[in-house]
Amino acid sequence: MHKILIVDDNELNITILLNALGNVYDVSVALSAQEAFEAIEEELPDLIVLDIIMEDINGIEMCKKVKSTQKTAQIPVIFLTAAHDTLKSMAYEAGADDFMGKPFEGALLRSKIKRLIKD
Repeated sequence: MHKILIVDDNELNITILLNALGNVYDVSVALSAQEAFEAIEEELPDLIVLDIIMEDINGIEMCKKVKSTQKTAQIPVIFLTAAHDTLKSMAYEAGADDFMGKPFEGALLRSKIKRLIKD
């Protein structure tokens, strides 16, 4: 089963994502970028679902760090955010593989994940 890491500082968003993905993927969660980096050190996920606006390190900076390290550069990142589309170009410049706004459609998110994860 493919491992998905959800990074979001909002517990309600995490619950919604767990409901959308938990039956299909092995999902772990991090409430901050720092927690996410620790989780990535423990076990590399197959894909990261990442919020842009977070308290400690924002998602753009986290994505840049993930994509700049040889060990993690190949991990696909999907931004899932309520932030305006003006951040979309920043997300792609940071190395994002895809972008979705909130609220999101679970089936569409699962389709995007399936497209990005290599068997």
